[in-house]
Amino acid sequence: MALLWFPSRRVMNEYALILSIFLNGVCLLSLGGGLRYCSTCALKMSLQSQEQVHERAEKPVDAQSKTSGSQSDVLNASEKKAATGDLPGWKAFLIWLAISFGVLCTFLDEGIIATAIPRITDDFGSLKDVGWYGSAYQMTLCAFQLVFGRMYNQFNIKIVFLASLGIFEVGSLICAVSPSSAVFIVGRAIAGVGASGLQSGSLVLISAALPAKKLPLYLGAIGMVYGVAAVVGPVAGGLITNSYLTWRWCFYINLPIAAPPAVATLFLIKSPPPTQDQRRPWLQKIRGLDYLGMALVLPGITSFLLALQFGGTLFSWSDGRTIVCFVVAGALIIGFTVEQWWMGEKALVPPRLIKMRVVIFGAFFGFCLDSAFFVLVYYVPLWFQAIQGDTPEQSGVHYLAFCLAFILTIFLSGWGVAKIGYYQPFMLAGTVLVAVGAGLLSTLRLQSGAGQWISYQVIAGLGIGASTQQAAVAVQSTLAEGDVAIGVAVVLFFQCFGPTAAITVAQAVFSSDLAAGISAKIPGIDFRHVQSAGATQLAGFVSDGKLEILMDVYNHAITRAFLVAAAMAAASVVGVIGIGLRRIQADDEAVETDHESKQRPLD
Repeated sequence: MALLWFPSRRVMNEYALILSIFLNGVCLLSLGGGLRYCSTCALKMSLQSQEQVHERAEKPVDAQSKTSGSQSDVLNASEKKAATGDLPGWKAFLIWLAISFGVLCTFLDEGIIATAIPRITDDFGSLKDVGWYGSAYQMTLCAFQLVFGRMYNQFNIKIVFLASLGIFEVGSLICAVSPSSAVFIVGRAIAGVGASGLQSGSLVLISAALPAKKLPLYLGAIGMVYGVAAVVGPVAGGLITNSYLTWRWCFYINLPIAAPPAVATLFLIKSPPPTQDQRRPWLQKIRGLDYLGMALVLPGITSFLLALQFGGTLFSWSDGRTIVCFVVAGALIIGFTVEQWWMGEKALVPPRLIKMRVVIFGAFFGFCLDSAFFVLVYYVPLWFQAIQGDTPEQSGVHYLAFCLAFILTIFLSGWGVAKIGYYQPFMLAGTVLVAVGAGLLSTLRLQSGAGQWISYQVIAGLGIGASTQQAAVAVQSTLAEGDVAIGVAVVLFFQCFGPTAAITVAQAVFSSDLAAGISAKIPGIDFRHVQSAGATQLAGFVSDGKLEILMDVYNHAITRAFLVAAAMAAASVVGVIGIGLRRIQADDEAVETDHESKQRPLD
């Protein structure tokens, strides 16, 4: 079957409608003068653009409807096999490469800003806003995962992917031209919305466009792109910021990077066969959207993340503003949970999917493992700067042992899963390696040599690389074609949400241990001054005779945070056991058994 494809009139009409919705959403977002408008406007945008989101042709409860749905799924699997089964290797590679460019935009954006923030705060005179430059992006990235899951489930996945790419580019452009800190924060929030759709869309698009048997290999390669971006992002941000280009080009650079995925998605990737839900008339889809669910989950997740952002940093945990955020978040999330059960198949996340073992345990595995991952990402460089006296650049070099092990293993694990047909062994091996590596990192001392901190990082990096993609592989290879988008979105949501909560816990452990250590060994120092001064300014608080004591206390506090990572990694084994041993089906097997892959609910 020819791979080059030009849109039909029907699809072009869909593109026009999406573009209109998208531009309306951008206008709403652009009117906001600060982050307080971002949540409301982003919600309005999502409610309009969610023509793609919802009411998946919920399978009616009668037996005849269930049979019809199963036959439709089998037909989709058969059509997919016909479209991808004989796909030449070079075309599959081009598809992967194009999608990777879209993912690269989002991953680079997470790392490139880290080294640009000092210059941004200098230009805007906005040191008080520095926390929002990263969190505005992360909040919308996390909050919109479930929304985009429905969008990909209900509408043409190419259109949703391109709309996400457009939203991300508009956000990047706003950041690049922003005249003030408030506008910059709004741009970051918009970019986070687009990034949410791109990250889930890349997995859905690859699942639809490439043969199932090779899916783990290409997902591993996508994960490798993240590893490369994690290494290159901060370095590129520093080089661009310190050149004549200025920090604004950290965001302008996203515009040309978006061209390959846009062109390839339009003309190289053929639209997959529509599911039963996607064949519905547009008006019927729009009327059936779960607007109440979106109105509950988006501000609910945002409020919870705001509470984590406020607590222990901007305000104390007992401060009224922090408590109000937690109360509002709790009420909205409880309301969302009840509403989802009430809506049934029309819900943002149908309860039927949450009962499936692969979804619930895959999400738990992703929550725990990525929590361990990001605690290490945050605290390993901090240890180098505080204890080894590294500059940020030097700590980045010393951190390469972790990154390179991660990059190598994430690709090899994808190849291994594709070869043997099982992903559980890699999940289990990753769990063990991360727990052991993080545990060993917790034993680091002032006198620890390079052999120790290199080998410990390598062990943890190998574990992360072997297992971090496997929850998505499990969902994509097990669920029926029509359920994949929502299942992937649920897993990605917990992979985004987990690290935010885990870093907050690790920070609390670090702070309490630092306070106890200083109080016991150097009682004349206020630990809050030490903590606020930063890791590289410890020498200014004590005389030379007590500096080593303070360094030892600081080292002990950092290494306690590594135990949080070890505990989360160990807990992820529950997810491995819960998923059970399952073999990835080849495309010809999927044609016959796709209707049976609608996972058995938990007993």
